[in-house]
Amino acid sequence: MFSAILLMAGKGERMNMDINKILLPLGNKKVYEYSLDVLLKTVDEIICVISKDNEDIIKSLPNNVKYTFGGKTRQESVINGLKLVTNDYVLIHDSARPFITKELIEDIKKELLNNKNVLACSKCKDTIKELNNNKLNTLDRNKLIKAYTPQCGNTNILLDSYNKALKDNKEFTDDLSIVEYYHPEIETKLIYASDDLFKITTALDYELAKLLWRKYD
Repeated sequence: MFSAILLMAGKGERMNMDINKILLPLGNKKVYEYSLDVLLKTVDEIICVISKDNEDIIKSLPNNVKYTFGGKTRQESVINGLKLVTNDYVLIHDSARPFITKELIEDIKKELLNNKNVLACSKCKDTIKELNNNKLNTLDRNKLIKAYTPQCGNTNILLDSYNKALKDNKEFTDDLSIVEYYHPEIETKLIYASDDLFKITTALDYELAKLLWRKYD
């Protein structure tokens, strides 16, 4: 009933490294293997979206894991994954967020059965200021959240939303923002996750992950 798309095709240019950041060693595993191992225990189908530059990954994937190749953008990569999904509900997750937990996935699955979108997130601790025409506007952080992945919903609705965005040539920054735009009638349930579910984007993030991996090995 539940599928997962694991996005692994990013280049991680902000890491200033010659290697895809999801292939970096992190304790006893590579970065992407943390998410993959949890998903193998919690969902019925996994589709890994990989870069053609990293085809060697295919050899290390379990036989029951599907794979496809990423596109030029994140949206294209997600569409490629969605085309292979055979279940009613799908969780879309960035493999550069390695510290996902079985408990979080199970909480998400319960909410998905209520036909809602589900967003993993955390509360915003920083003060956020909006800059518009050189004028600052301070936003109320009590009304702000940080969007994480997994971002989850009905497979057909996600695919419909992505196809409409492709047709309209619109770019969005995450998965549920597309559904919010094309299907505003669908409620999004927030699941608050640990701050450990950060995305490895910079070299500093990687150093932090190397301090935390033992909790999730």
